Amino acid sequence: MLNIDKSTVDFLVTENMVQEVEKILEKDVPRVHAIVDEMIKRGIDRIYFVACGSPLNAAQTAKHLADRFSSLQVYAVSGWEFCDNTPYRLDAKCAVIGVSDYGKTEEVIKALELGAACGALTAAFTKRPDSPIVHAAEHVVAYEADCIWEIHLLLCYSVVLEMITRLAPHAEIGKIKNDLRKLPQALGHLVRTWEDKGRQLGEQASQWPMIYTVSAGPLRPLGYKEGIVTLMEFTWTHGSVIESGEFRHGPLEIVEPGVPFLFLLGNDESRHTTERAIRFVRERTDNVIVIDYEEIAQGLHPWLAPFLMFVPMEWLCYYLSIYKDHNPDDRRYYGGIVEY
Repeated sequence: MLNIDKSTVDFLVTENMVQEVEKILEKDVPRVHAIVDEMIKRGIDRIYFVACGSPLNAAQTAKHLADRFSSLQVYAVSGWEFCDNTPYRLDAKCAVIGVSDYGKTEEVIKALELGAACGALTAAFTKRPDSPIVHAAEHVVAYEADCIWEIHLLLCYSVVLEMITRLAPHAEIGKIKNDLRKLPQALGHLVRTWEDKGRQLGEQASQWPMIYTVSAGPLRPLGYKEGIVTLMEFTWTHGSVIESGEFRHGPLEIVEPGVPFLFLLGNDESRHTTERAIRFVRERTDNVIVIDYEEIAQGLHPWLAPFLMFVPMEWLCYYLSIYKDHNPDDRRYYGGIVEY
């Protein structure tokens, strides 16, 4: 096990998470609402979130929220996919929202420039007000915080929640918005109480050469973020991601003793699909970890699962990396050392 002072590890964002989320709710969500005001004024009827990696997964979660509770046309598209296969209908009735933490992702900047050239409303969610991306957007929310999963998810959710509220109210949306106010307290509880459990699970997972991550519903994008972005980039763990509803259609053939699985189990309508996969796997292998939202929800809405489930995964992945003697801040190729 790597001996390290965790307060020096940039990967671990639990320390200031609560204060940062409180700040976003108080100061930045109103800025998002002002952008939505302009979208309503301009008659925007199509929204493109453009991002890469973890920010894309946050945007995808907001897109699923829109699909579930409205008829809004919301898309979440990877940067180069948007640029190389630009939507045919990109015009003044569209909004292009680029999400990039450092604001340097070239394909996200290019996407905003493409949108602006077609008359679309453009906005950027980024960390600093002097990020390169701000020059490509009409509207900017510079959040100046580090817990990017919670921040990006909250900002993208706020766009969708406010648009639905303004254009096509749904009873569940009020419940979700009300529970968002309880988010800091719920996150704080998990930060304080989940470290030891995360340490145990991280040590267990560190013995596995790879991990299949399985999820569904509002947790599907988080499953990709954790199973691909986090496990590969930060913990140097090989892995793959499976959507629970597709488990029967191919993946079940690789289930055998010793094959490791990580399940993210929500308590929304898709819960039964993940439970079915869990039952099948547990009959055939002991290498199973289940993170169950029902056990950590603290009464919050099922569609807030992606916010809360991040905390157990943050602790698990941090200790997984440490037990593999790897500092999650270390990279082989990021940071311009190797040309890509």
